[in-house]
Amino acid sequence: MSETFEPEIVLLYCGRSLAEGEYLSEGMKKYSGFKARFVMLPCSSKVEVVYLVKLIEQGADGVMLVACPTKQCQFLVGSARAENRIRYARKLLAETGLGADRFSIVLKQGVSADEIVDVAEEHANAVQQLGPNPVK
Repeated sequence: MSETFEPEIVLLYCGRSLAEGEYLSEGMKKYSGFKARFVMLPCSSKVEVVYLVKLIEQGADGVMLVACPTKQCQFLVGSARAENRIRYARKLLAETGLGADRFSIVLKQGVSADEIVDVAEEHANAVQQLGPNPVK
């Protein structure tokens, strides 16, 4: 594995999981050791397995979802659905040998923009261990 490998992480986040007054600009950003693309969702339940897998097919090294805690989801079951979909997508990646750790989920509310970047960095470090996405 090359030491110059900088994982590209797609970070999907529920707009309601951000702290009040916080804002994350959408799009690709470069950080020390990784690149992150931020995409806000109206609810984490909007994540479908087919779209998660498609992100990997299109070259993302990892996908992380930040969702509200299960009992605090405004739409009652959004976070639970998202957890189940991430779990299933991880199973699919494990079966294909790409590594289940390319997908992860964090359940937290009142998250600051800095915390989301920190979470993305943690996920990038885990993906770094897997190496570049071989589908690229």
